[in-house]
Amino acid sequence: MVSSETYRAIQEWIGQQLDYEASHLTPAPLTETQRKLLDKLEQALPLATPPPPEPDLSDTTNWIGLLMEYRASRQRGANNAAGIDFEEKPGPVVANVQRWYCQVQIDEHPVAFPHPGNGTIPCFARKKDAKRYAAKCAVEWLRANGYMRQGSSSVVASPQVQNRPVTPQLSPERKKQKLSAPSPEQSKSPAAKSDAIQEAQQLCARLGSPDKPGYILIESSEQPGFFSGYPVMGILGSAIPKGVGHVKEVLGKRQAKEKMAEELLVHLRGIAAGHDEADQRFLASLLPVKQGGGNSDQSSIHLRG
Repeated sequence: MVSSETYRAIQEWIGQQLDYEASHLTPAPLTETQRKLLDKLEQALPLATPPPPEPDLSDTTNWIGLLMEYRASRQRGANNAAGIDFEEKPGPVVANVQRWYCQVQIDEHPVAFPHPGNGTIPCFARKKDAKRYAAKCAVEWLRANGYMRQGSSSVVASPQVQNRPVTPQLSPERKKQKLSAPSPEQSKSPAAKSDAIQEAQQLCARLGSPDKPGYILIESSEQPGFFSGYPVMGILGSAIPKGVGHVKEVLGKRQAKEKMAEELLVHLRGIAAGHDEADQRFLASLLPVKQGGGNSDQSSIHLRG
């Protein structure tokens, strides 16, 4: 039990600190021990206004997965951001438990979700719940505004399908050609490397690198099937700006590798173009310089030795 004398001593010390700051117009000095104890005391004190209760997340809907799948279906070029940015911030400490805020910014709306309601954004005891709630708010807005299907696992809204016209009958010869053509699944076989991955390998070899680009992939623990990663460039790594080729939460291994390769290509092509220009300047410096009159013959004779 803390005695009354202890409270009075603390109150007197607080008064001295406040008087010092009032007269010196600077923060009162604190020892490191005092600073740590005050930080702990601030965290332990009850809030003047308790935070509102956490919004209901008892349903089993995978809101984060729905939002990521929606974005993956509309992914843009490799040089642009993924179009979804989650921002987590620490909130107040309640009963010695750190609470968290989270908002998500999407391309389709200028303001992040959730919007501040009554001047506050809900805070959660778990980061994951804060992220789920932000994704839930974004998905509900996308559905309400026709970007996503209402109450369906199919995330992308599509226009109504018109009645299909009658398919004309094919001749036996045309049927043979159609059967012999490769199916879309065959043309997208993982065994066939994408143009970007193959071109990146070729450019690395052309630039004298003995190593092919490597791709480190890490599957999301929260969203199976989504991958983040970065490339490994060997001796060419120092020539590539830091962060190039880093991807985050891309649906599918192959798609993640392709996005890495596409970002690398922008810089590899520039490096290769610089080498080509240097080679051309060097070759141009080896050619004889032609001069007018007899000097031209003399220079030719001199070069022939």
